Amino acid sequence: MGYFPFFMELEGKRGVVAGGGKVAARKVEKLLMFGPMLTVIAPVIEACVRRQGELLQKDAAASLQFIERAFLMEDLSDADFVIAATDDEGLNGRIAQYCRAERIPVNVVDDKDKCTFLFPALVKEGPLTVGIVTEGKSPAASSWVRQEIADMLPEGIGDIIDLLGRIRPAVLQMGLEEEARKRLFEKIFYDCLEKGTAEYDKDWDKRQ
Repeated sequence: MGYFPFFMELEGKRGVVAGGGKVAARKVEKLLMFGPMLTVIAPVIEACVRRQGELLQKDAAASLQFIERAFLMEDLSDADFVIAATDDEGLNGRIAQYCRAERIPVNVVDDKDKCTFLFPALVKEGPLTVGIVTEGKSPAASSWVRQEIADMLPEGIGDIIDLLGRIRPAVLQMGLEEEARKRLFEKIFYDCLEKGTAEYDKDWDKRQ
């Protein structure tokens, strides 16, 4: 049947990561780009995980907290989403069972059957986010597709999309018909792509 790719707002949401090794570090690295408040809990939190906190910008929306002790099920009580990335299969299973009962989205690393959401391979350029999943069947294929997409994207695509977002309210107030607005947005987008920069001819609409 496949998995529908919901895109959720994570800024300000509380995420709990059970596990403090390299796998947890990879998950934390990707999640922090989206502004959640993450708490990593493990008896030993490795340097590769702690480094993710050092890389956070001071003005970043995300936050990262470390609790170095054994994981407790009550750590999940107010979580908005959970990543189970421990090397204890039994603990991962108990975390998944609790989250399912409490309707908390959970991802159990390397165990698709225990997940209620999959962790995609990501391509992110500013506001553009592409998520790739293979239903957990081939991480290698997901990684290959991710790299192919990243390589094909034109430089500055994120800046161009940001530009379109900034001018969108002004365009919507111009009183154009829907089709005219669509042509204007497309014209600006393709002009920017052609020039390779987030700049556009501000008088284009006046000549239509």
